[in-house]
Amino acid sequence: MDTLANLRRAVAVWAFSGLVGIPTFVFFDPLGGWKWQPYNPVYDQMMVSIYFALGICALRAFRSPLEHASFLWFVVISSLTHGSVMLFHAVTHPMYIGHLLGDVWILAGGLSLAIPLWQLDRSHDIHAGSGPEA
Repeated sequence: MDTLANLRRAVAVWAFSGLVGIPTFVFFDPLGGWKWQPYNPVYDQMMVSIYFALGICALRAFRSPLEHASFLWFVVISSLTHGSVMLFHAVTHPMYIGHLLGDVWILAGGLSLAIPLWQLDRSHDIHAGSGPEA
């Protein structure tokens, strides 16, 4: 399967998640694990605004994800760190176990971008060193 097509699919999922999915899950919390206790609506609004901004930027990156690789690597790294922190708290503090259904899935989202980005970066590095000027 085409690596660039996989990357574009992952960017599309991130755009949809930031613009629609995350706001919906945060405000309605259908599975539990999206709201921190004690509940603070200001915190939810702040988190939704950050992910909404990421969704807008991902939407802009969809057409040409390689031109936006730096932004996409930021999404990867911030997702992996956020998901890791949430996994730690969900496993070590029983009151946060619901976050396994909420925040921790973001680890997979970060990897969905990381794998094709890494493959494309590696492919580009290989091809960059094989030209006549090398």
